[in-house]
Amino acid sequence: MSKRLIIISLVLIGIITSGVAFDRQRVRERQRLADAKKLTATVKKPVPLPQMGELLAAGEGQVSGLAKCGFCYWGEGDKKCNTVLETTDAPGIVFLLPNEKRNELETMTGKCAGGVYHVTAHGTVTQYDGHNYMLVDNFTALKTK
Repeated sequence: MSKRLIIISLVLIGIITSGVAFDRQRVRERQRLADAKKLTATVKKPVPLPQMGELLAAGEGQVSGLAKCGFCYWGEGDKKCNTVLETTDAPGIVFLLPNEKRNELETMTGKCAGGVYHVTAHGTVTQYDGHNYMLVDNFTALKTK
């Protein structure tokens, strides 16, 4: 009889211990979800891309605007920083395609351009997926801040 009592006691202790461990795990999981929810509430979502629906004429052209990082400001483009020109009127944004001139501009503005330079770029304009793109042939940049 005492062997049965010992076995039953051990089984009950095991069940109780398992229940306590499971309950603690649920509490930790709820806390993790609550923390994640708080974090996502405080993370600033990027503002919408200021594309005003107007496409520039394809071909040679000139665009003037502030050099900014498309990914950091609007979450658009590659997962790495990329330079765009934010114009004061339509179309609002022109993405600069990677080439040696854009690399030269990024050495001046920094890879993650912050709107410190006003750039006038000359080059070939094209469109894709409702956005304007420019392959820069040459540019002038003026530090504004």
